[in-house]
Amino acid sequence: MLNCREVSRLIASDELADAVWSDRALVRLHLLMCRHCRGYAAQLRAIGAASRERWDLGVPDRAAFEKLQSSILERCLDASDEDASDVDVEDGSDRGPEPPASQTDPQ
Repeated sequence: MLNCREVSRLIASDELADAVWSDRALVRLHLLMCRHCRGYAAQLRAIGAASRERWDLGVPDRAAFEKLQSSILERCLDASDEDASDVDVEDGSDRGPEPPASQTDPQ
């Protein structure tokens, strides 16, 4: 089974389009079970649609568009790596930072 980091990397890159059917099936299975990765995939689709809408109006420089697209994907992957450190691996819940010790000890 693929983990969230592997799935997010595959979704954000073009590797999934060239992957074998079994890898694509594993990604789909993971997306059915993981709401975080489904949300990430939806965000990437929205970003792609918005950038295509903006740049397809008359792209003067295709290289600039591709550079922008790769920059967006890199930032999304970096952000997902940072967010993954806040997610509990056991149950996938986002618990956020631990409260200070003074709030956990009743007086």
